[in-house]
Amino acid sequence: MKYQLITLDDVDLNCSSLFIEGAVLAANMATKPLAPEAWLGDIIGADNALKMVKTISQQIEHQYLLLKRNEYEVTEVVNFDDLDQLADFAEGFMTLWPMIEELWSDLQVADGTTRMLSALLTTMMLAVDEEETHRQMAEAGIDTPPTLTQMLPQLDMMILEVAMAADEYQIGYKGQKVNPYKNVGRNDTCPCESGKKFKKCCGK
Repeated sequence: MKYQLITLDDVDLNCSSLFIEGAVLAANMATKPLAPEAWLGDIIGADNALKMVKTISQQIEHQYLLLKRNEYEVTEVVNFDDLDQLADFAEGFMTLWPMIEELWSDLQVADGTTRMLSALLTTMMLAVDEEETHRQMAEAGIDTPPTLTQMLPQLDMMILEVAMAADEYQIGYKGQKVNPYKNVGRNDTCPCESGKKFKKCCGK
């Protein structure tokens, strides 16, 4: 897989390339169009977002193409033997996830997809803080919680399954109406929340 993490040499960030990669993965699990401009500033600050939006958009697209071809392998990106690396990646994912979760909450999700999504989120939470996640599970009545070691071998499959389901919802969303933008004027702000005019964004 010829795929590289974003380099952060030109920006002063408090997060790593792996953190950004995790957020990019979460963005690729959106079930409706979601422009980077809608979330990037909240994660890295408005000034940095302006500098990086093009780079982030390209990374989202590159990662998406690999996901579509079942070629995205998280083990190629993250060293699973380095728990700090893994935690960084998972934190990036979980930081953006609440926004993505809102999009999923509007849907009738198949049981199999729900289980896979639950497994993915559990794995990410375990990667961020296994001890705290186990404590929360115990409070919820789960006597034998899964361990990160048990879940990690399935992470690639979880990612691909959830990303594929999200893509199907995106396609369905785009095809729901003959013209989903019929009430949007060419000079109006684009509904995808990019902040650009419709004619210079989705209305091209």
